[in-house]
Amino acid sequence: MNLQLVIPGLVILPIKLVGTALFLIYFPQIFPMPGSQGTLNSTTEESITVVQTTPGLPKTQPDTGTITTTARDRTAKPLQWEGHRGNYYLFSKAKGVWSSSRTECDEQSSDLVVISDRKELEFLRNKTRDADYFIGLTYSEMERRWYWIDKTELTRGLFTLKPKTLEYENDCAVIRAGEVSPASCHQLNHWICEKTMK
Repeated sequence: MNLQLVIPGLVILPIKLVGTALFLIYFPQIFPMPGSQGTLNSTTEESITVVQTTPGLPKTQPDTGTITTTARDRTAKPLQWEGHRGNYYLFSKAKGVWSSSRTECDEQSSDLVVISDRKELEFLRNKTRDADYFIGLTYSEMERRWYWIDKTELTRGLFTLKPKTLEYENDCAVIRAGEVSPASCHQLNHWICEKTMK
């Protein structure tokens, strides 16, 4: 038997077996099945508190008053909607790209905010002093105009929009302290959801 062919095969075989095993272990975590709950998406964990009863003899008891949940578990902590003039607003704590921000709003039966008047703009100014928030305003390259997600065109009298700095790059808009400016749809920002009070 030719050892020059057998030795490389013996070296490659364990590497392939380890690689296949790792692939099979981590594949379901990286690509969860549609409709299934991933291990990181909605896990609720109970915190454990260590109570010292006798020196050197630890005793563990569950702390029933504290529950730690992941960001995707919406049942544990209600979202903080704020009412203003017939609408509810949700100012996200998380960050995301524009499309995922809109999806998050849709999951809450709402959409990204459409600013309709100066009183609404003033309300948002007071709530967005410390960060950029995506709003429901996008730029149409074909028409060279800004449109709200409800298909209405941006009116010039409401606020002054800073000019776009890069072609094809800043097609979304953010608000910070009442100032609206173009932003990349792919950068990570907070967002504001809006829904009508019923």
